[in-house]
Amino acid sequence: MGQPPSIQPNTQPSNALQSWGSRESGRAIFANGSHRQLLDNFRQLSAQQSSEGFHAQALVKAVDSLRGPASPVNSMLKPNHPTRRLLVAGGFEVEYELNSYYGDCQTDVQIVDIRLLGDDANAGRRPALWKVKHKRQGWVRGSEPTPKLTRTETLIGSAKAPLKLGINGQSESLRDSLQVVGEHISRGDSKKHADLKKSGFQLVYVPPENSAWAAGWRTLKSLGNSGSEQQRLAAHMVAAHMFEAHQQGLHVEWTSQGEGAWVLIEAMQHLKQQNIDLDQRQKIFLSDHTRSQFEADRYRRALNMDISDEKWLSAAEGLPQEIGGRNFGLAPLLSEGNELIHHTPRGERLGQTVKICWELGDYLVKKWGTAGTAAGLAVATGGNAALALAVVKALHKATPMLISSLPGARDHYFKSTGDQLRQMINNRAKR
Repeated sequence: MGQPPSIQPNTQPSNALQSWGSRESGRAIFANGSHRQLLDNFRQLSAQQSSEGFHAQALVKAVDSLRGPASPVNSMLKPNHPTRRLLVAGGFEVEYELNSYYGDCQTDVQIVDIRLLGDDANAGRRPALWKVKHKRQGWVRGSEPTPKLTRTETLIGSAKAPLKLGINGQSESLRDSLQVVGEHISRGDSKKHADLKKSGFQLVYVPPENSAWAAGWRTLKSLGNSGSEQQRLAAHMVAAHMFEAHQQGLHVEWTSQGEGAWVLIEAMQHLKQQNIDLDQRQKIFLSDHTRSQFEADRYRRALNMDISDEKWLSAAEGLPQEIGGRNFGLAPLLSEGNELIHHTPRGERLGQTVKICWELGDYLVKKWGTAGTAAGLAVATGGNAALALAVVKALHKATPMLISSLPGARDHYFKSTGDQLRQMINNRAKR
């Protein structure tokens, strides 16, 4: 969608603001003569069954969404302009302000500018959604990005054939991202990779920063909480695609790679601010994530996403992953605490509490070692450091064996000593 359709000569003054479109309900949209003419042309073009018509339909629908009582999820404040907002998508950008021309309590929309950015998206200079297929020469993208998230020929968005979406990290180019994200969606499994070659996937491409070192330093400095300008833009687009899938009732599996986790989690936050319920049709997988998995867990629960998969993240032990993704190793414990407070039935809280206490002790031993943990224990209790060291070593080595030897300890499958304790206590309480 590089160039707009031809615009007919305009007989109205270009600086005259007038209402555009029908205002049956919601906000009125005001635009000058040239912008009204452009929108009228796009509305006519949107009726055509063509690629241009598909892009035109997306732009007109996006502008009409501004009539609603709340800002669309792909609307963001324009940097350094407190009164201006941007409605963003892969191939266009609408700049607007909220004013009140009719004098009533509801503000109206004034279109300031409409920018067609298809050339930037095609060249990989702007975040956009791409359909990706595997051919003899490897992974290849479509000829142009797609403005809306839709089902494909091979993945119809059902529970058995969900759409597969990937978000790249600091890959060097759009071409490199196809290969990298494809591997992460496959989770390193050869059968899943073979299936993905047959089905293809869709990629939200986020252009990288000029320096990978700058990206890594920003992650470390902000503890994973700060994103680049391109990532912030992409997050609003991903939120819009998530909402599109929800409106169509599509099942979607989202996979973020590296810094792509910042985009995915930020998009989830935008949806949470509007209290969207995704009806357990969408799920996420964080791969080598550099933003807090605790945040991701909170938002996926708040949005009612599908959380049935036990393994929903995987990360190497790099500095950005440990600091930003795992909060120095505390993120799993924070998620456990959040589950205890908000999602654990009353009858199972004791077992969950004991499980958290065990995992906290295990975390301290792994993080500080037995000597460091013993020293902390001695200082906290005023005891002998040598005795504390002996106690911590004995407990850490012997406790799993002792717990596994208790009656009923092996009646159920368990994933860890803490989980084994939780099951024993809760099952006994139910008798």
